[in-house]
Amino acid sequence: DNQTWLLTNLSPPPHLLVVGAGVDAQPVVQMAKTLGWIVTLWDSRPANGRREHFMAADQILRQPLDLLIQHKFAAQWNAAIVMSHNLQMDADTIRALQGSAIEYLALLGPVSRKQQVLALAQLEEQELCIPLAGPAGLNLGAELPEGIALSILAECHAVLQGAAGQSLSGVL
Repeated sequence: DNQTWLLTNLSPPPHLLVVGAGVDAQPVVQMAKTLGWIVTLWDSRPANGRREHFMAADQILRQPLDLLIQHKFAAQWNAAIVMSHNLQMDADTIRALQGSAIEYLALLGPVSRKQQVLALAQLEEQELCIPLAGPAGLNLGAELPEGIALSILAECHAVLQGAAGQSLSGVL
């Protein structure tokens, strides 16, 4: 009818679950919040995940893993980064998250660690419902926690946006 319309698609911001509340999780939480993401931090260990170290986190959860998976926001998580530095905790988490709607699942550490975690979880990589990014992140040459956080969040962002995560200029 000769009318002009403007359509604007609105989506909620990504909701990131960070598993493990060590020192290296701090820049992950902070950078994700800078991106405008919702961040839930989970670590069932009492000494970890103190609010004073994770002021940017929207939620800090400390309940057992079985309760975490039943959490009211679990269905809203778009991505999870598993970085507890505990092989069994990481294995249990990856096994539990395989039944979720998460689009990006990452594990901190080298390929050998990923193989150990999958063996403990009694999972075969080719049978995973959610592919496991491990080592997590893009190859940016990062060595410090902040660079590693940037690398992982860049990969996560690319996956959630369906982008290739490559150099736009071709300099790389």
